[in-house]
Amino acid sequence: MDELLSPKIKAADTQLRSSSFQHLGDEIASFGQEARQYYFHLLTKAGTEPIHHAFYNPVILKIVEEIIGPNLIINNASILAANAGTSYSLGWHRDIIQIPQDEIEDWMFSKERFHNSVQINLPLVDENSLWIVPRSHNRPNTPEENEVFQGSKHYAPLGAEMPGGVPVHLKAGQAVIYNNNLIHRGYTKTMEVPRRTLHMGYHSAAYPPTWHFYLLNASLLTPEYLETLNPTMRRMMNEYLECKQQYPNMSDTWKYDYNFPE
Repeated sequence: MDELLSPKIKAADTQLRSSSFQHLGDEIASFGQEARQYYFHLLTKAGTEPIHHAFYNPVILKIVEEIIGPNLIINNASILAANAGTSYSLGWHRDIIQIPQDEIEDWMFSKERFHNSVQINLPLVDENSLWIVPRSHNRPNTPEENEVFQGSKHYAPLGAEMPGGVPVHLKAGQAVIYNNNLIHRGYTKTMEVPRRTLHMGYHSAAYPPTWHFYLLNASLLTPEYLETLNPTMRRMMNEYLECKQQYPNMSDTWKYDYNFPE
């Protein structure tokens, strides 16, 4: 890992920057140029192959299957990375950034809706950058939470304090498994050690996908690339491509009839 993301790199540009919508990802070659956290997609990136085994670890897959069902598809295989001395702040949010704000409805967070998505943070170094509001994944915002969001359905302002928000303390090798409709944020005043956290997302091919399914760039999953993968990972990627053909439109996934078919 140190060969890929050296902990010795010091940013020449030390201007503090907040983190924002990161799903497009950064380029590994840019690591450390700015004093911020980086978000790297690891699939299709040369030099990341030794890390891939974590994404099809049978213990992880078994736990996720127990939550959402069989025939798992990985839709996010990335790493959150920053070196010591970095300040990190990402506003409180639910992972609904893909949805236009005027189309976000309370039923999306109801107990009756099946959320076909599991997200995992697995740090390689001790960390406490993830903060959550426990049990907020299957209910709408409270009036107090809406006050913190100040009219936005995407992000609360940086530095805002959320009622009930708590940090998740993780040792290296521990994992937190969660529904990413949860109200959560990323925050560390100043990192004393580098952050190297694997960030994973899964769907079950047995059910229609959610908006998180569309994070991968399917055009990069060429037959030549798929042949380089472990058989389990290759199967998941082939099922991803099949599912993408069956459900080509991300915007369908937040429609009421899609989530509650008759």
